Amino acid sequence: MINFSVRSDLEATVSQWARIAGDQMPYATAVALTRTAKAAKDEIDRQLPSLIDRPTPYTMKGFRLYRATKRKLYAEVTFQEAFGRGTAARDYLSPLVYGGERKLKAFERSLQRTGLLPSGYAAVPGSAAKLDAWGNMSRGQIVQILSYFKAFGEQGYSANITDKRKLAMKEGRDKRTGQRGVVYFVGRPGNGRLPLGIWQRTSLGAMGTAIKPVIIFVSKVSYRQRLDVPGIAKRVIDERFVEELRRAVGEAMRTAIPKQQMQRL
Repeated sequence: MINFSVRSDLEATVSQWARIAGDQMPYATAVALTRTAKAAKDEIDRQLPSLIDRPTPYTMKGFRLYRATKRKLYAEVTFQEAFGRGTAARDYLSPLVYGGERKLKAFERSLQRTGLLPSGYAAVPGSAAKLDAWGNMSRGQIVQILSYFKAFGEQGYSANITDKRKLAMKEGRDKRTGQRGVVYFVGRPGNGRLPLGIWQRTSLGAMGTAIKPVIIFVSKVSYRQRLDVPGIAKRVIDERFVEELRRAVGEAMRTAIPKQQMQRL
């Protein structure tokens, strides 16, 4: 994504210090590249909270640093790989960095694969959605919705709700829901006046029923670039690399073992 390496515009600076540092130059260069890349990553991490509403800890770890070495004279800041069953950072941070459409989340892909989520749409929480501290739907409710509509596929068939349990939920006999009587359905209630999505119908006893949207389907939108990663990289390199190289050379020279002493070891 961003490579911090000794390119033509930095070669002159490196060459000047090489005459002084000698054999220590590859090490010093690697240290300077890594520190410069880390400064860029720190700036990216600093800007993220102002660009994303309540970013999760997972999102805040969306970028990672690959350090330079004496044999690999470049450092890299790139998207973090997916943790376990999580979504890769590239999938949801790319629109922020490059612009364009957000990729579907895993549960959206499951809804689309089952035919519930139309092509060209994304899913957003409705008023009946249970949200976590970061404004995202709770994992438990997502699993319940997917299992209700048998959206887990063959590999997850055991997690899908049986018709028997659906009936128990409707009649208020399923203790796991913690509700009197629940039915989920997909559509546009109110003779098409209400938005398309997944709705929850709850029994109110003698008073009838009430419906609330759990998930609303909205047309996918394109995002403009908001996190100028290349611009951040250029600014940090211009501001930091020369000083970081000077500091790294000084440290390398102070800790280097003289050649005469090396020969006696």
